[in-house]
Amino acid sequence: MKFVSLFASALAVTALVSGCGIVKKSGVTASDSNSTVKTTPVISNISSYDEAQIAPLLGSWAVTAINGQKVVINGDNHPQITFEAIPDAKTAIMVIAFNGCNYLNGSWIVQGSKLEPNGEFLSSLKACNDAPYEAAMTKAINDVKSYSVVDANTVVLNSSTGNTVMTLRKRNLSFLNGAWQVTTIQGTPVPANTAIKVVIDIDECKIHGNAGCNILNGAIVVKLDKGDGIEFKDLATTRMTCPAIATEQAFILALEQVDTCVEGASSDQAIMKGANGQPLLTLIRISPDQVGEE
Repeated sequence: MKFVSLFASALAVTALVSGCGIVKKSGVTASDSNSTVKTTPVISNISSYDEAQIAPLLGSWAVTAINGQKVVINGDNHPQITFEAIPDAKTAIMVIAFNGCNYLNGSWIVQGSKLEPNGEFLSSLKACNDAPYEAAMTKAINDVKSYSVVDANTVVLNSSTGNTVMTLRKRNLSFLNGAWQVTTIQGTPVPANTAIKVVIDIDECKIHGNAGCNILNGAIVVKLDKGDGIEFKDLATTRMTCPAIATEQAFILALEQVDTCVEGASSDQAIMKGANGQPLLTLIRISPDQVGEE
């Protein structure tokens, strides 16, 4: 038996929710008023199992349904789960769940599609008034006994009877981090004499750049109820006028209507779509030093 302090190990991997609903890795200390440090045994004598068993689960996931009920909120209190490998324990995974209010820390041993709890889950002790899924998710995570892969971005967690207790969707917008140039607006090419260049930071939930005439700043909301959901809001620009102002206005109007974003032919191309699935903007990746904001 090897003892691992789940909260101590979480110094490197504990997921904290930022202002836009993204799970970010940060530290939890023993003095955290909402945490209790305990030790839980993790079985490490499992080297005969295939380490690839844990691969489909690793990463951060948004919880999109609990016991068949769709999770309909986005933002700081959206339930999420992060699965991390545990060093020297080939098929044991650390489970760091956020139920909309508190963090639940524990571990599972993966044997094929079976998930064997390795001790009890520990919880922070925060009180919240705006966490409608807190109780349901806490119960559901303790009922998990197996998982099934639906597709590359979706996994379901099942109870001992085979019923789905949680549906998880992997967030897949990290490719958007970086600098981009807009090439088309609602199917119309951006004129050659107009350069719309922006920097997108998914982790910090910010967009800034040159909208074609004016400097643009705004906020990003990652819509966790869908894997590729994104919203741009609180957009603000400087107030200069120039020959490209009509193109700029068309760009900002389209940006405000964006509902999802997917990769194009490669991770260096992006297609932003409206709620009806129609492309609104296409972009190509550029070097950050090509973004002029003067």
